[in-house]
Amino acid sequence: MIRKAHINDLPIIHKLYSVLFDTMANLEPDYMKAAKQDEAFVKSVINEENDFTIFVAEDNNQVQGFAIAQLQSAPTYNCFVQQRLVYLMDLVVSPDSRGKGYGKKLIQAVKAWGMEHNVEYVELSVLTQNKKAIELYLREGFDTFNLSMRMRIDTKKNNDE
Repeated sequence: MIRKAHINDLPIIHKLYSVLFDTMANLEPDYMKAAKQDEAFVKSVINEENDFTIFVAEDNNQVQGFAIAQLQSAPTYNCFVQQRLVYLMDLVVSPDSRGKGYGKKLIQAVKAWGMEHNVEYVELSVLTQNKKAIELYLREGFDTFNLSMRMRIDTKKNNDE
């Protein structure tokens, strides 16, 4: 079952955030680190402040994963068509529950929520090293729109030259 999160879901949401942040740190150790999510932020999302919402996937009264999304507008650059969007900020499913369709159901809930709010598209960012997540997003109809790139500068090496 997919439902909106309640305040009593905070402990499992924090546990799942640790899984997410640990995974990100393992995939990109030069840029990401294991961390805890700010409790005030999660509470504000549960309270649907600042156009956020959070859905949880629940099975046998146990939260298996969550998705956080926010209503936004396209950037106000002259070249962008002004449209409303849902930004899928975070999606995480418990490692023991992956492959059971929870991620797909959470994406569908976010998409339906966006449609209720008259958005034109759903957008997200994903680490290029997170191959399983990318496979899920592609299966669910997402396309690559923008590619962020990074170059690490070894300042010690440059200073030694």
